[in-house]
Amino acid sequence: MKKVIIVALVVVMLMTFSVVPASACADFEDDTQVRTIDKSKFETDYPYVFVHGMGGWGPSNQFYELSPYWGGGLSLSSTDIIKMLNKQGVEAYAAEVGPLNSAWDRACELYAQLMGTVVDYGEAHSKAHNHDRYGFSYEGNALMGEKWNPNDKINLVGHSFGGETIRLFTSLMAFGCDEEIVATGADTSPFFLGGHDSVHSCITLSSPHNGTQVANILYDPGYPLYGVVFLYNVIGSTLGNNFLVFSLQMSHFGLTPAQGETRTNINMRNVRKYYEAEDNCYYDLTIRGARELNEQIKLAPNTYYYSYSTSATKQIYPNGPQIINKTVTPIFYISSGMMLLSEGKIYDDVTINGNWAAHDGIVPLASALYPTCDAATAKSYEESIENGETIEPGRWYYMKTMEGTDHFDFCGTRDYPTTYDDFYFSMVEIANSR
Repeated sequence: MKKVIIVALVVVMLMTFSVVPASACADFEDDTQVRTIDKSKFETDYPYVFVHGMGGWGPSNQFYELSPYWGGGLSLSSTDIIKMLNKQGVEAYAAEVGPLNSAWDRACELYAQLMGTVVDYGEAHSKAHNHDRYGFSYEGNALMGEKWNPNDKINLVGHSFGGETIRLFTSLMAFGCDEEIVATGADTSPFFLGGHDSVHSCITLSSPHNGTQVANILYDPGYPLYGVVFLYNVIGSTLGNNFLVFSLQMSHFGLTPAQGETRTNINMRNVRKYYEAEDNCYYDLTIRGARELNEQIKLAPNTYYYSYSTSATKQIYPNGPQIINKTVTPIFYISSGMMLLSEGKIYDDVTINGNWAAHDGIVPLASALYPTCDAATAKSYEESIENGETIEPGRWYYMKTMEGTDHFDFCGTRDYPTTYDDFYFSMVEIANSR
């Protein structure tokens, strides 16, 4: 019975991701009230590419217009940030990557979308993780309308696990991957060759740079994820790739249909393979998985790195445990309960206290500020500005934590601390100011 309850809990948590933003938009301003972006602050004006988090979705699905990830609710220009930015003359696009795939696989999918080509997960990577090398084709369907020239810079924005996706993407564009070059030589995807100064700014929103103990709690026992992955395989065998707002894109593991096919087969071997490969979002989100991911990612010397963090907890009493304080997202009462029970425990050599106990419903504050491996050079953005310092590329600048704000507020939930447009317009003004 305990196993059944845990599996059910994981399923409920994942399915909630698909409906939370649909409750948004009640307090958003209409078009007549939206403030304008102050372009007098601009030094650059590169396109923006937004990358969703785990369990997220993109514009290929017919339901996206009813519930866009970046805004939620009905498809009004005042609630869809992509439309809002475009209306302000800022070129912006919403990418769509595998909602449950690893940061590596998602980075490869993002590259293929931008280039209008077939997803190449890399020969070395695919063999190491026991899945197909190639995935969906975006030929003739490039994200920005035509094939991206990597010499033309872009800004990347990633919410939640989208932050790890864009960090790895930026690193691979700059430095490539020696293992892939050795494995395939002349047949290596240009993505793995490196040498491109392509990303002007890498902006993360409540991203679990150092993992979250919730992932450890769900991943480490094994059986909860086996049950959930089996569910995905059942969906792929009966409904195909598209489920609700999602395009699951797990065909390289044989769990959902290949592109152009409508069904796949139920295969417990593939279910086991997906879990044991340690090449999925669940593993990357564990504290050890995030640590391993951070070891792969390098800071690009000419890219500006900004992180935005949120916190929705308070202490019951001085030095006491952290409890959820304010959220309109019911599922966070469950995940925050897990985090409350984890306080004082050790996961992957990390003791859960202090900023590891404070969180936004699912991501610890200690994880959202910056990757631990880059702590020596990370700086407060506000303090740097106050001190008259020059904002430099190649290091993290973390913004003041947005208190009383939960993990999904970046997707437009109602308790946003200011107006939705005001936050994103301010973000663009900062990124474009240098």
